[in-house]
Amino acid sequence: MIGKVTFWNQPKGFGFITVTEQKSPTEAPSQQQYFFHHSQFTKGGVPVLGAFVVFSLGEAVKAGKTVQAIGVRFATSTDLDVTRGLSALAGGVQ
Repeated sequence: MIGKVTFWNQPKGFGFITVTEQKSPTEAPSQQQYFFHHSQFTKGGVPVLGAFVVFSLGEAVKAGKTVQAIGVRFATSTDLDVTRGLSALAGGVQ
């Protein structure tokens, strides 16, 4: 999945990634936020607010919690291929 880091708390080491999806041109876009912990970010990398990232979904940390982002890394130009259109730049696509 591709998303955008929309919240990052450096002292506490966690943040949120927002994925925006538009299923058709006539539907309003929907957004989903996923929690991530710094331990799931690329080794040695530091998340940056507003950066586009690639990630997978993993299990919830605790019962009753939602799934979390795992394997988070900065998106490359290949990940944001122009064939995906401007929706990738608007907030992310799957």
